[in-house]
Amino acid sequence: MNENDNILIEQFFREAAQQQIEDNGFSERVMAAIDADYSLQGEKAKSGMTLIFQRLWTLFCLVVAVMVFVAMQGWTMLLSYAAVFLTNIEVFFRTLPTMFDLSLLGDMTASTPMVTLLEVVLALLILIALSIAGLTRWVIRQV
Repeated sequence: MNENDNILIEQFFREAAQQQIEDNGFSERVMAAIDADYSLQGEKAKSGMTLIFQRLWTLFCLVVAVMVFVAMQGWTMLLSYAAVFLTNIEVFFRTLPTMFDLSLLGDMTASTPMVTLLEVVLALLILIALSIAGLTRWVIRQV
């Protein structure tokens, strides 16, 4: 696209933004009806018995969930999941050096400024974990 095309596009959108479509007050009536419906569903509708029933239902569901958790011995399941997760992490870090042929890197001494492949992989894992944590915090703030 050249400069002339840009000028024509800007002129078209400028003219389109200035157009008024006559709707005989339809838009204002719709917005007033939406505002009226919203105010009826807002605090007025949730006052009194509706709010009490909502809170009682929430409390009932919470109590049932706790009772099912205790009856099914959920803490043992959570502990076993945590143990399996930690075992998998330990196995991963123990077998990570064997996954790469470090002999290709040559004789690496402590004074060599070259970063090993293992350090790069660990740095990437840390960056990924931090990115996920940051994204999680951002999503929580959006909700």
